[in-house]
Amino acid sequence: MSRAVRVALAAAALTAATACADLSIERPVDAIRTPIDDPSFGGDIQPILTETCASSGACHAGATPQQDLSLEAGMSYASLVGVASRMVPALLRVRPFEPDSSYFLLIMSEDPAERRGNRRMPLTRYPMPSPVVQTIRNWIQGGAPNN
Repeated sequence: MSRAVRVALAAAALTAATACADLSIERPVDAIRTPIDDPSFGGDIQPILTETCASSGACHAGATPQQDLSLEAGMSYASLVGVASRMVPALLRVRPFEPDSSYFLLIMSEDPAERRGNRRMPLTRYPMPSPVVQTIRNWIQGGAPNN
């Protein structure tokens, strides 16, 4: 392997390792204090994604988001709904009407079995607050509309 190829591979590995640089937030978004029964994607779900997953330096933003999952506004819906998970390809990231078959929701669980052994998301010190998770569940259960 040539020196140029080794340098390129090392640079790519370093970029991947530092892609999640903004993990200093103690808790994920907590603006939702009680679950929203009929959440909208643009008004309720996207703000969660932006603050917790796609803020500056976060894992799912920028030119090379982790798992090829951009959660930035304007890109997140197409990256989530009806798209196979890279971590568990047999599951869609979001399967409308089926939250228990949506890996995007399962990966937030504190139960490693539900996460299929993968690390809990978000990679913050504390898990996503239960009212936020329930709001996401309600959005998926309601068909995951792009509204």
